Amino acid sequence: MDRRIAHTIMTLLVVAALSSGCSLSSSQSVGRRTAGDAIHDASITMRIKTTYLFSRHLNPFRINVDTRDGVVTLHGSVPSDIHRDLAVEIARNADGVTEVRDDLLVASDSGEGPDEAEKSFGEAVHDASTTATVKMALAFQRGVKGSHITVHTERGTVTLTGEVASEAERQLATRVARDADGVKDVVNRLQVRG
Repeated sequence: MDRRIAHTIMTLLVVAALSSGCSLSSSQSVGRRTAGDAIHDASITMRIKTTYLFSRHLNPFRINVDTRDGVVTLHGSVPSDIHRDLAVEIARNADGVTEVRDDLLVASDSGEGPDEAEKSFGEAVHDASTTATVKMALAFQRGVKGSHITVHTERGTVTLTGEVASEAERQLATRVARDADGVKDVVNRLQVRG
């Protein structure tokens, strides 16, 4: 395995391991997320994606995992109902998961040839690492409520969605994402509450 890919995988595992130990604030109010909540959700997502990555039966590049308040939503495609059941069961058994929403599509053409899979492996690892880096940067950036921002990375392009309080916060989130390692471009779809 290429040293860079091995280093990226190790980085992801360390981030997931460190994040899993974060505790949530006991003074949370209903509907309000803290940086601890965002980190906890990111660690759940990373644990599930890492498990998919090492599964012989699943193509992790075709399954997207989103976590919010311990609720995991699976998007993407799998080749059969058996693969769907496996993906859901892995997510359901991850620490911290309270519910799994299955939005996976069964599509017989969801497999890839070896050359495409190898290329996608490196891209997927890089994208997952970039997403984790951006989420952490947003969570700790003063002036940005990272817990209200969803981050998705596809081939190095980061897409930000969610709601922010002001145009200044929207622009700051873009700058933070753009400055993160591995980011080629940023698509800002953040909405200003108003």
